[in-house]
Amino acid sequence: MNNILKYNEYKIAGMAMLFTCIITSQQIKAQNMSAADVTQAMQSIYRNYDSIAYLSFDVKFNYTSDTLLGDYANEQLDGSYTMAGKKAKYRLGDIDFMQNESFFIAVYNKDKLMLVDEPKTNNTGNQLPMRQMMDSMAQSYASHYFITGSSIGTDTNVISFDRADSAAQFDKFSITYDNRSKTLCQIAYEYSEPPQLDSTVNYVMAPPDRKRRLTIQYSNYRFDNYEDSVYDENNYIYFERGICKPVTKYDNYKIYNSKPAPELNPDPE
Repeated sequence: MNNILKYNEYKIAGMAMLFTCIITSQQIKAQNMSAADVTQAMQSIYRNYDSIAYLSFDVKFNYTSDTLLGDYANEQLDGSYTMAGKKAKYRLGDIDFMQNESFFIAVYNKDKLMLVDEPKTNNTGNQLPMRQMMDSMAQSYASHYFITGSSIGTDTNVISFDRADSAAQFDKFSITYDNRSKTLCQIAYEYSEPPQLDSTVNYVMAPPDRKRRLTIQYSNYRFDNYEDSVYDENNYIYFERGICKPVTKYDNYKIYNSKPAPELNPDPE
């Protein structure tokens, strides 16, 4: 049971990913947007990622909080991502991911374990980090936010969601993108949560909620057309009589395999 829980924990962690670019220019006056306007803008971006033959970019996650009760958060995580139709290869911190038409493999180098599974999607553009969340903001939760669109200079657009009622999941959510290339620059959201209080302390008054913010930056877009051998599962694993095993490079890694083994040829008589 512990192994199953561990597997699910890592599987969920491996699904996440995001990007952005730093904006310093003056923002012009914002205009109200409808959910339909947001959907139309996002579809133009998705079409770009879905249709391109191959594309690479770098990502940076920055997770911060305000200081409350002497405690605060300030964490960063760097990564890189390559999409090529049904194939993908990316790295977040010390975790490597690879997908081809038959396999999805996540390698957790620090913990020395590997997850092997079916491909997550037929088109890696569908795995664009935060894609489902961006869609849900426009479709399911739009009525709970004030939505505005604004421009920074002539090429950068920003879609902002600001909490309108208590049903809103976030205090703020924003999508920044290049209007010429239809590529994401930044995704950011802010939320509040009750502080963790020390049960041994008598507080004069209840502390305010802690403010937390996650910013994901996309940068250094480029066209890396790697050979198919880069996306070969045999760089990571092999099957021996139906058992999934690591190659020599990962010899001491634990494997959690949820993909059926390839059919074995019957032994010759």
